[in-house]
Amino acid sequence: MTIIEDQQAKYLIKSLQHHPSPYLILSKNTGIEWMNKSSQYVFDTSNIEDINITPFVSHGTAKKIEAIGSSFQSDLELSLRKIKFLLRSRVHEIPLDKEESFFLVEVLAQSEAALDALKNTIACLENDRIDMAYQKQYDLKTGDLVSVETLLRLRDEAGNIIPNDELIPLIEGESLFSLVVIASMQKLKEIFVFKKEKKLDFTVFLNISAYTAMQENFCNLILDFVSENDLNPGDLGLEITETAELEDRTRAAEYFEKLQKHGIPLALDDFGAGYSSLSYLRDLPITLVKLDKNFSQTVSREDTQELVKFVVTICKNMDLGMLAEGIETKEEEETFTKLGCQKGQGYFHHRPQFLEQFKEEF
Repeated sequence: MTIIEDQQAKYLIKSLQHHPSPYLILSKNTGIEWMNKSSQYVFDTSNIEDINITPFVSHGTAKKIEAIGSSFQSDLELSLRKIKFLLRSRVHEIPLDKEESFFLVEVLAQSEAALDALKNTIACLENDRIDMAYQKQYDLKTGDLVSVETLLRLRDEAGNIIPNDELIPLIEGESLFSLVVIASMQKLKEIFVFKKEKKLDFTVFLNISAYTAMQENFCNLILDFVSENDLNPGDLGLEITETAELEDRTRAAEYFEKLQKHGIPLALDDFGAGYSSLSYLRDLPITLVKLDKNFSQTVSREDTQELVKFVVTICKNMDLGMLAEGIETKEEEETFTKLGCQKGQGYFHHRPQFLEQFKEEF
């Protein structure tokens, strides 16, 4: 008898068949035996053979039918037809008769909009409608190129770029950003090949949500990429976004220190806005502070300048780099330089470019 033929599982299947969240039932060897209508919608299939989940370690046990099932959150590695990605999930281990159990996988999308974002992002990955743009970051005093920020770009079926504010905030805000990590890193290989050919010396920063950075397999994923592509210390850096997710400072510090020991600098993005906090600078091994672009928009004001000088002082005392985002005019650049900010990026210096156009400038 298969799991889905068990009487208890039948009741569960009936209750979850039309649930708005995607659910899948897995055997103990992580073979998929059933998925609900929402899963069929997100993965664009009714065939469970199209999907495979890499075996994972159970974080609990459920030996008796009367026991309460255990559960844990995990970014599961999932294969869908020809693509592979990480998917944020909650895994429930459900007890059955005869001291057996099965896994119920719940995909964590908290809203209808997030569900659509999940479906659209998977479609972009599967149909290779993902690209990376690159924006240069400069030393404000010398004008030298010091680093490059990578910017994710997703395209619709017609090949048009989907505006970031339509999709990225949803997949980041719902902690679904880990979906695109593997695909993004595959795209990054191209710029590192170009750097080696031209013998260029600058750091390529990849944007990573804090939730993604806190996943157990994330450090190994990054370090394997560095090793496989024979990168030198400082070649790859990470920009950490959505810092509200950094609730466990001790664990975050442990993960970030491991990355820094392998020559991967860490930047704290959008500093001074949203959830960013001075305590992050104290508790985490941050290398670079990136001022939120709102500072550039109001840097002509005296109160903004006082705040910038305050951050400059902190960065100097803590031996941290500092970069102003969103610089669009010569006046803004001159003001930040006068205030002591070391680095900058924005349309005044450089507009994001796809790799082929980016290469033409070297």
